[in-house]
Amino acid sequence: MGHITLTVVVGGKRNASKPAVDNFPILEIADISAAVAFIEPCGLNIPHMHPRASEVLTVVEGVLDTGFLQENGFTTEIDTQLGKFQATVFPMGSMHFQQNPTCDPAIFVAALNSKDPGRSDIATNFFMLDAAVVNATLGFPTTIGGSNIEQFRQPIPANLALGVDTCLQACGLKE
Repeated sequence: MGHITLTVVVGGKRNASKPAVDNFPILEIADISAAVAFIEPCGLNIPHMHPRASEVLTVVEGVLDTGFLQENGFTTEIDTQLGKFQATVFPMGSMHFQQNPTCDPAIFVAALNSKDPGRSDIATNFFMLDAAVVNATLGFPTTIGGSNIEQFRQPIPANLALGVDTCLQACGLKE
Protein backbone atom coordinates (compact mmCIF):
# COMPACT_ATOMS: atom_id res chain seq x y z
CA MET A 1 0.00 0.00 0.00
CA GLY A 2 1.02 3.57 -0.54
CA HIS A 3 1.20 5.96 2.34
CA ILE A 4 -0.35 9.19 3.46
CA THR A 5 1.42 12.46 4.14
CA LEU A 6 -0.32 14.93 6.40
CA THR A 7 0.70 18.48 5.65
CA VAL A 8 -0.66 21.71 6.97
CA VAL A 9 -0.68 25.00 5.15
CA VAL A 10 -0.30 27.86 7.63
CA GLY A 11 0.15 31.39 6.36
CA GLY A 12 0.69 30.12 2.82
CA LYS A 13 3.62 27.88 3.86
CA ARG A 14 3.58 24.09 4.06
CA ASN A 15 4.19 22.80 7.55
CA ALA A 16 5.11 19.14 8.03
CA SER A 17 3.20 18.89 11.31
CA LYS A 18 -0.47 19.16 12.11
CA PRO A 19 -1.80 22.54 13.14
CA ALA A 20 -1.46 23.09 16.84
CA VAL A 21 -1.74 25.99 19.23
CA ASP A 22 2.05 26.51 19.13
CA ASN A 23 2.19 26.92 15.32
CA PHE A 24 -1.30 28.38 14.74
CA PRO A 25 -2.30 30.31 17.92
CA ILE A 26 -5.87 31.15 16.80
CA LEU A 27 -6.74 27.53 17.59
CA GLU A 28 -6.58 28.39 21.30
CA ILE A 29 -9.74 30.47 21.09
CA ALA A 30 -11.37 28.96 17.99
CA ASP A 31 -11.30 25.36 19.33
CA ILE A 32 -10.98 23.92 15.81
CA SER A 33 -8.25 22.19 13.84
CA ALA A 34 -7.62 21.15 10.28
CA ALA A 35 -5.26 19.11 8.14
CA VAL A 36 -4.46 18.64 4.49
CA ALA A 37 -3.55 15.09 3.49
CA PHE A 38 -1.85 13.87 0.34
CA ILE A 39 -2.60 10.19 -0.32
CA GLU A 40 -0.52 8.38 -2.90
CA PRO A 41 -2.09 6.09 -5.50
CA CYS A 42 -3.49 3.01 -3.69
CA GLY A 43 -2.65 4.67 -0.36
CA LEU A 44 -4.56 4.11 2.86
CA ASN A 45 -5.14 6.34 5.87
CA ILE A 46 -5.48 3.43 8.29
CA PRO A 47 -8.56 2.96 10.50
CA HIS A 48 -8.43 5.47 13.33
CA MET A 49 -10.64 7.61 15.52
CA HIS A 50 -10.64 11.09 16.99
CA PRO A 51 -11.82 10.77 20.62
CA ARG A 52 -12.49 14.50 21.07
CA ALA A 53 -13.82 15.69 17.70
CA SER A 54 -16.08 15.10 14.73
CA GLU A 55 -14.46 15.52 11.31
CA VAL A 56 -15.67 16.98 8.03
CA LEU A 57 -13.52 15.63 5.19
CA THR A 58 -13.59 17.22 1.72
CA VAL A 59 -11.76 15.74 -1.27
CA VAL A 60 -10.04 18.48 -3.26
CA GLU A 61 -8.27 16.25 -5.77
CA GLY A 62 -8.77 12.65 -6.86
CA VAL A 63 -11.07 9.97 -5.47
CA LEU A 64 -11.31 8.45 -1.99
CA ASP A 65 -13.19 5.48 -0.61
CA THR A 66 -14.20 6.19 2.98
CA GLY A 67 -15.95 4.30 5.70
CA PHE A 68 -16.81 4.51 9.36
CA LEU A 69 -18.32 2.50 12.17
CA GLN A 70 -20.03 3.86 15.25
CA GLU A 71 -19.91 2.31 18.71
CA ASN A 72 -20.93 -1.26 19.56
CA GLY A 73 -24.48 -2.05 18.55
CA PHE A 74 -24.30 -0.13 15.28
CA THR A 75 -23.02 -2.92 13.08
CA THR A 76 -23.34 -1.36 9.63
CA GLU A 77 -20.31 0.25 8.04
CA ILE A 78 -21.20 3.56 6.43
CA ASP A 79 -19.09 3.79 3.31
CA THR A 80 -18.94 6.04 0.30
CA GLN A 81 -16.77 7.00 -2.60
CA LEU A 82 -15.98 10.69 -2.82
CA GLY A 83 -14.84 12.65 -5.85
CA LYS A 84 -13.48 16.17 -6.17
CA PHE A 85 -15.29 18.66 -3.90
CA GLN A 86 -17.46 15.99 -2.26
CA ALA A 87 -17.47 15.66 1.51
CA THR A 88 -18.44 13.34 4.33
CA VAL A 89 -18.66 13.55 8.11
CA PHE A 90 -17.06 11.20 10.64
CA PRO A 91 -18.83 11.53 14.01
CA MET A 92 -16.74 11.99 17.15
CA GLY A 93 -15.26 8.69 18.29
CA SER A 94 -16.19 6.78 15.13
CA MET A 95 -13.63 4.39 13.68
CA HIS A 96 -12.96 5.57 10.12
CA PHE A 97 -10.54 5.32 7.19
CA GLN A 98 -9.80 6.77 3.77
CA GLN A 99 -8.29 4.87 0.83
CA ASN A 100 -7.25 6.08 -2.59
CA PRO A 101 -8.51 3.35 -4.99
CA THR A 102 -6.94 4.94 -8.06
CA CYS A 103 -3.56 5.25 -9.74
CA ASP A 104 -3.57 9.05 -9.26
CA PRO A 105 -2.79 11.02 -6.10
CA ALA A 106 -5.65 12.22 -3.91
CA ILE A 107 -5.79 15.24 -1.60
CA PHE A 108 -8.27 15.98 1.16
CA VAL A 109 -8.87 18.73 3.67
CA ALA A 110 -10.19 17.75 7.08
CA ALA A 111 -11.76 20.14 9.59
CA LEU A 112 -12.28 19.01 13.18
CA ASN A 113 -14.31 20.71 15.89
CA SER A 114 -11.60 20.65 18.55
CA LYS A 115 -8.19 22.28 18.88
CA ASP A 116 -7.02 18.88 20.20
CA PRO A 117 -9.04 16.16 18.41
CA GLY A 118 -6.59 13.38 19.20
CA ARG A 119 -5.94 10.40 16.93
CA SER A 120 -5.99 6.76 17.89
CA ASP A 121 -4.90 4.24 15.23
CA ILE A 122 -7.08 1.21 15.86
CA ALA A 123 -4.89 -1.77 14.86
CA THR A 124 -1.65 -0.12 15.95
CA ASN A 125 -2.97 0.60 19.42
CA PHE A 126 -4.75 -2.75 19.73
CA PHE A 127 -1.57 -4.71 19.08
CA MET A 128 0.30 -2.57 21.64
CA LEU A 129 -1.88 -4.04 24.39
CA ASP A 130 -0.55 -6.81 26.60
CA ALA A 131 -0.31 -10.06 24.58
CA ALA A 132 -2.74 -11.83 26.95
CA VAL A 133 -5.40 -9.19 26.25
CA VAL A 134 -4.85 -9.41 22.48
CA ASN A 135 -4.95 -13.21 22.60
CA ALA A 136 -8.11 -13.24 24.69
CA THR A 137 -9.79 -10.80 22.31
CA LEU A 138 -8.92 -12.91 19.27
CA GLY A 139 -10.01 -16.18 20.91
CA PHE A 140 -6.83 -17.26 22.72
CA PRO A 141 -4.55 -18.00 19.78
CA THR A 142 -0.92 -18.48 20.69
CA THR A 143 0.04 -17.36 17.20
CA ILE A 144 -1.70 -16.52 13.97
CA GLY A 145 -0.11 -18.43 11.12
CA GLY A 146 -0.56 -21.04 8.44
CA SER A 147 -2.33 -23.54 10.66
CA ASN A 148 -5.05 -21.20 11.91
CA ILE A 149 -5.23 -18.24 9.51
CA GLU A 150 -8.71 -19.20 8.28
CA GLN A 151 -10.04 -19.16 11.86
CA PHE A 152 -8.81 -15.61 12.42
CA ARG A 153 -9.02 -14.10 8.91
CA GLN A 154 -12.17 -12.09 9.67
CA PRO A 155 -11.17 -10.33 12.92
CA ILE A 156 -7.63 -9.37 11.88
CA PRO A 157 -6.63 -6.60 9.48
CA ALA A 158 -6.63 -7.77 5.86
CA ASN A 159 -2.99 -6.77 5.41
CA LEU A 160 -1.97 -9.17 8.20
CA ALA A 161 -3.89 -12.01 6.58
CA LEU A 162 -2.36 -11.10 3.21
CA GLY A 163 1.11 -11.21 4.77
CA VAL A 164 0.45 -14.72 6.06
CA ASP A 165 -0.99 -15.76 2.67
CA THR A 166 2.04 -14.36 0.82
CA CYS A 167 4.41 -16.16 3.14
CA LEU A 168 2.49 -19.44 2.79
CA GLN A 169 2.68 -19.17 -1.00
CA ALA A 170 6.39 -18.30 -0.90
CA CYS A 171 6.99 -21.33 1.29
CA GLY A 172 4.97 -23.58 -1.02
CA LEU A 173 2.44 -24.29 1.73
CA LYS A 174 -0.61 -22.90 -0.10
CA GLU A 175 -1.75 -23.17 -3.71
